[in-house]
Amino acid sequence: MKSPTGSLALRERLGLIAVLVGLAAVLVQSDWLWRVDQLLYDAQMRLWSRPAPDDIVIVAIDEASLAALGRWPWRRELHAKLLDRLTAEQPRAVAIDIIFAEPNISSPEADQLLVEAVKHNGRVVLPVLMEQTHAGGQPVETLPLPSIAEVVAGIGHVHVEVDQDGIVRRLYLREGLGDAFWPHLTLAALEVGGQLPAHVAPRPVPSAQKSAMIWDREQQMLIPFAGPPGHFKRLSYAQVIEGEFLPGTFTDKYVLVGTTAAGLGDSLPTPVSGHHRSMPGVEINANALDALRSGIQIAPLSMTWRMPLTLGIALLPMLVLPLLAPRWSLISAAILIMSVFVFSGALLWLGHVWFPPAAALLVVALSYPLWSWRRLELAMRYLNNELDELTREQARLAIAHPVDLRDSMAFLADFLPISGWALHDAAGHLLEATGQAPTLPVETLQGSNWLLTGDALWRRIRKGRQDVLLGVNWAGDELPDASERALLDALPKVFSTPDAPHVSAYELLQNRITQVQDATRQLQGMREFVDNSLSNMSDGVLVTDALGNILIANTRAGWYLRGDDHAQLVGYSMRPLLQELSIRDGGEWSALLQIVLLQHTRVQAAVRHRTGRDLLVQIAPLSTDADRNDGLILNFSDISPLTASERKRDELLNFLSHDLRSPLVSLLALFQIAKKKETVAEVRAEMDRMTGYTEKTLNLAEQFLQLARAEGSQDLPFYEVDLINVIWNACEQVWVQAREKHIEVNTAIELDEAWVMGEGTLLERALINLLSNAIKYSEPESRVDVSLVREGKYLRCCVQDYGMGIPAGELPRLFDRFQRVHRGARRDETGAGLGLAFVDAAIKRHSGQVEVQSVEGEGSRFCLLLLAVDEREQEH
Repeated sequence: MKSPTGSLALRERLGLIAVLVGLAAVLVQSDWLWRVDQLLYDAQMRLWSRPAPDDIVIVAIDEASLAALGRWPWRRELHAKLLDRLTAEQPRAVAIDIIFAEPNISSPEADQLLVEAVKHNGRVVLPVLMEQTHAGGQPVETLPLPSIAEVVAGIGHVHVEVDQDGIVRRLYLREGLGDAFWPHLTLAALEVGGQLPAHVAPRPVPSAQKSAMIWDREQQMLIPFAGPPGHFKRLSYAQVIEGEFLPGTFTDKYVLVGTTAAGLGDSLPTPVSGHHRSMPGVEINANALDALRSGIQIAPLSMTWRMPLTLGIALLPMLVLPLLAPRWSLISAAILIMSVFVFSGALLWLGHVWFPPAAALLVVALSYPLWSWRRLELAMRYLNNELDELTREQARLAIAHPVDLRDSMAFLADFLPISGWALHDAAGHLLEATGQAPTLPVETLQGSNWLLTGDALWRRIRKGRQDVLLGVNWAGDELPDASERALLDALPKVFSTPDAPHVSAYELLQNRITQVQDATRQLQGMREFVDNSLSNMSDGVLVTDALGNILIANTRAGWYLRGDDHAQLVGYSMRPLLQELSIRDGGEWSALLQIVLLQHTRVQAAVRHRTGRDLLVQIAPLSTDADRNDGLILNFSDISPLTASERKRDELLNFLSHDLRSPLVSLLALFQIAKKKETVAEVRAEMDRMTGYTEKTLNLAEQFLQLARAEGSQDLPFYEVDLINVIWNACEQVWVQAREKHIEVNTAIELDEAWVMGEGTLLERALINLLSNAIKYSEPESRVDVSLVREGKYLRCCVQDYGMGIPAGELPRLFDRFQRVHRGARRDETGAGLGLAFVDAAIKRHSGQVEVQSVEGEGSRFCLLLLAVDEREQEH
């Protein structure tokens, strides 16, 4: 399903495309940015330069020539002399940008000298000029004198086009009245020099349809200037007249004669002129001559190509900006602008085509702020909707629901010495009160801390946009401690409400940012609340996706499954964890998971971890859609105490049904037999046997009661006990048993006193059990050693026998209840298997430990490690 936000973004994008493309079309068609285009053209032209050719030489009528030859205009004898000097050099063509339109009445012989010089040279090109007798009048052609025009090699116009900004950038190759008959002066010079460019159209055929009253122009050409003024080789007019040049300077070269002196007014600004500089007309002609001869002819891009190219560039930002991150959008817009400028320059320099880029540059420059504006508007709209939805969602959360003050105070009063409370508004008016309400203090409440006044605690709380005063009557004998104050500090947090954000037009974005920050803090608080709740649960919790990858795990789950509260489970698969859990009834995990994931049904199973821990695992499906499973929720409960209790119950039942019941049954049988006896001797014999069974039953009951007492949860009165006395008492208790088997009990005590905190009876019974077992499983005529040493902060009491020892396979189960070793080897030895279980329980009750070392056939060594009383006192 398509996102509404995505549809809105697409509409915004299409709308911006329409605006930018439409703007580009209008700008191109109207040419409103022509001045900017001209400036860009000038900038690119200044960046494009080429070496001046050696075969184009300018003879300049400069300031030095005026100083040497006198004021302008000069006598025509000087021009004839110049031509004679040039004729001797045999140039390819001589283009003179000087009008000789009127005869010299005062010196007709000077005109004749000039005619002879022109005729003798044979390669002279003179200008024709379009003039108007008055402003707006009929244009006329001003030709050289007829006598000169008859002998020149060519005639051409010297007009250039001055744009509206006063800069010369172009000229027309052909101009004339009625028909564009006259070539440009430089084109005529090339024709005289035999290098007429092939790409230049021939002279037009005169047409009777054109008016002879109109100056016609054809074949416009943008002048590709080779460089700034002074770029071409230049010699002074007076220098040439005097012959001050090297031979061959003008040989087979194009010679352009014209004025360069600033006072003669034949200078115009060009794209390469620079600030406050102009280029002489003769040098403009030199640039045109070089461009024509080199085939460099810049043509403006036609509207047929300019319009679609500009529209295509206008589309680029809308194709690029949506794909980039905001931090790259501005950079990409700048790159696009530079790319358009470089593209225009590349067309100009490499293809000799001028593409006016101003319209495209403006559209690309506008695309970024327009795109950012619309994206910001869309983001704000989306942010507003999401914030509203977030506010509604937070209102649904239980922790965000408003709290009733009366209920909260009643809850605290159950375990805190609060005898009453009161709530006042900022003006001191009573709003609510319960119990022994405290009196409002006279001093002003400031800050956010509790103020103690008499027996009452007062605090200012912000509720909405107003302040209220909450007072608590503290009935305790002492001031609230840290824990009690923490509970009181929690009361304003749940009771107070934040200020509603004040929305203003000029701070709308900042207000929304503040709302987002508040929402983020609330979400962080919710996350911490959930994390702390999960972490403090007694059960382990795992949340996985539908593929079994763990998304959430609390610390207890790490303890149950890895034995470490800090075990990292998130991000891993739960499959290896389940493989370490064996289902007690023999079921398979695959079958249980299939029920949960496919049938959407809860399951539970009693399992055992490889470490021996018993767990109850409950698995429930996690889904937000009835047709889709989003994952699983697994709850692990430790049932080890329950299974241990069940195991003890089973052992007790076995004990009652077998070990305790058997002697009682035998005792009843002997009673029946004794009833049938006739003599006192026969009855006495049966009574002796009954006495043995009775003692056995009492002994079993006594051992069971002792074990229950050692394992019991009730507190035992611990006091200082001298372990040396405990050892002597225990040895005395087993003296008779040892004498019957002729076993010697040796004691090796290296201490004068050995005090421990404990219960003397339990310790003595534990030591008696160890000594009894040592004597029981030792061969007659052997010995049992008892030792006591100090090892650091512990006392070590060991019982060593040299009997049959304990098989290695029996050691892990040695301290289990009702567990007996050597059942087959020593059938004559009786016991319920409770003695060592009692030893283990009693020593653990004293925070000690039991160590066993045994080699089958060589004997066993049992050691009790107990903390010495001086060390225990230091710890406490």
